[in-house]
Amino acid sequence: GPALDAVRNGNTEILPERDKKVYFHWLENIEPWCISRQLWWGHQIPVWFDAEGNQYCAATQAEAQAQAGPYVPLTRDPDVLDTWFSSGLWPIGTLGWPENTEALRKYFPTSVLITGFDIIFFWVARMMMMQYAVMGEKPFSTVYVHALVRDEKGKKMSKSLGNVLDPLELIDAYGADAVRFTLTAMAAMGRDLKLSTQRIAGYRNFGTKLWNAARFAEMNEVYATLDPAGKSQLPAQLQQTLNKWIVGETAKVREAVDAA
Repeated sequence: GPALDAVRNGNTEILPERDKKVYFHWLENIEPWCISRQLWWGHQIPVWFDAEGNQYCAATQAEAQAQAGPYVPLTRDPDVLDTWFSSGLWPIGTLGWPENTEALRKYFPTSVLITGFDIIFFWVARMMMMQYAVMGEKPFSTVYVHALVRDEKGKKMSKSLGNVLDPLELIDAYGADAVRFTLTAMAAMGRDLKLSTQRIAGYRNFGTKLWNAARFAEMNEVYATLDPAGKSQLPAQLQQTLNKWIVGETAKVREAVDAA
């Protein structure tokens, strides 16, 4: 189908490359999908029944009544849609569909979707299928799949296990910079993070060393009279080979970040 072909021909790219296998496996071995759920909350199935069991699918009860006839008693299906059915319409439902809104015209299809690897088949595949069915085109150009932040033993965090590390509590205890530094240093495409308070404390301490080094440099005016535009000579403190190397490497990092 078009959802498979879009990824096979590169019309939609899934990164990292290995996560395409999950997508392909699910769509190549697809099974019938029971879309009804017996829950008290959700999008109620838009189907009404008469006494003989005839079905009337409509957007509103008035439309269903018009289909059945003015004097036919109708009862709506009490079930709700599977959450992934309604979530599958997220790329267009959030933009005002089924109306042809300005937002829909401007933002669909979307450039990038960022999501977790554990819902590739639950969500990504369904969004691809449903957008092709409804809109006739891909919902995304790129799907960037990230890994999960797990506990220090590699287990998925959950309230039932009691192993959740609340980011706000971590920030209160170690500071926002330490939490950011830890996550940035540990992050790699598609690789789960095993997060612990010991790691955050370690990166906090390392960050403190960087802060102290910067303060030392500031107090000794190592950058005095430095012209970032390069219109003046480097101050004496920066003419040493090592300091030139540090300045050069810093400039390379800035350029790489700007280009990313």
